[in-house]
Amino acid sequence: MKTIRIHLGERSHPIILGTGILEALPGLARRLGVPRQVAVVTDTRVAALHLGRLSAALRKGGFQVIEIVIPRGERQKSLARANSIITRLLEARYSRRSAIIAFGGGVVGDVSGFAAATFRRGVPLVQVPTTLLAQVESAIGGKTAVNHPLSKNAIGAYHQPSLVFSDAALLATLPRREIICGVGEILKYGMLDRGILAYLHRHIDEILAGEPAALEGIIRRCNVVKAKLVRDDEREERPGGGRAVLNLGHTVGHALEDLSRYRLRHGEAVVLGLRWELRIAMAAGRVERADAALFEDLLRRIPYHPAIGYIPRDRLIERIVAQAASAGFIIPRKIGSVTVARDIPPALIRRISRAFRP
Repeated sequence: MKTIRIHLGERSHPIILGTGILEALPGLARRLGVPRQVAVVTDTRVAALHLGRLSAALRKGGFQVIEIVIPRGERQKSLARANSIITRLLEARYSRRSAIIAFGGGVVGDVSGFAAATFRRGVPLVQVPTTLLAQVESAIGGKTAVNHPLSKNAIGAYHQPSLVFSDAALLATLPRREIICGVGEILKYGMLDRGILAYLHRHIDEILAGEPAALEGIIRRCNVVKAKLVRDDEREERPGGGRAVLNLGHTVGHALEDLSRYRLRHGEAVVLGLRWELRIAMAAGRVERADAALFEDLLRRIPYHPAIGYIPRDRLIERIVAQAASAGFIIPRKIGSVTVARDIPPALIRRISRAFRP
């Protein structure tokens, strides 16, 4: 097992990463002072594959466990679902001296984290991510949220976990689509870190094939970068960058995800967003050509080219233009250096966006 520590004063906590380590979770949780009364929140797919094993290990380790199984999908990120989780906690007479274990992908982590942040004004949270995207990205950093009909992630809180526990062996059961989703978030780290970009050029085929050593290697490298960004800018408040650089590819990605009505999953939309936004950065002359070519070469090796003709292109373009005007694009300048650009001409964005094909 490897440990990466996120230094946040009294909110500091470890990320534990390994392969085949799930049974070690109860001992680590005890040592970190996680309450013995826990609720494991998961979705139907993870429950069928792994919940029995985790619950058995927790009970053997002295924990009192209730299991809360929710349906799959982005629509579960809602106030209604968070309320149903809290209702189960109240029915089980759980108190502030209890904890929630989020055992699943990004949706489970977000809605469980939001429930943990709000139940009894906050209870401890343990993130046990089971998807590549969650192990690389969403389980780390303390962002919790549910969606509002008018906006994704509109209702949320920062609530740091007591522990992030990533067992790469859990990824062996992922369908290929989930691997692509994780790769969407991994790719942006290649633009943020030259060492990660080199690792991806060497190992992207093994990562796409779900090879355990390659997966553990890239997860660890991405976690190290994110731990530093979260330490330096926990609440995404630094102007001109900070933790906001992790939104690379997300201006277009979020628009695609929303207007597809979530037919495109988050990581899939980010793959397209990275390709799209790199073209805009290149057309605007904001990125060094040699580094753009390196990154574009990597993007070409991702076998993901969905049909998006069902998304109204004019509406999509205007959404991107409006978002760029209000919050700006996270634009790469060179490998290891990105910036927030708020001055890219709308006419250029429209021209590139009309010509873009996945």
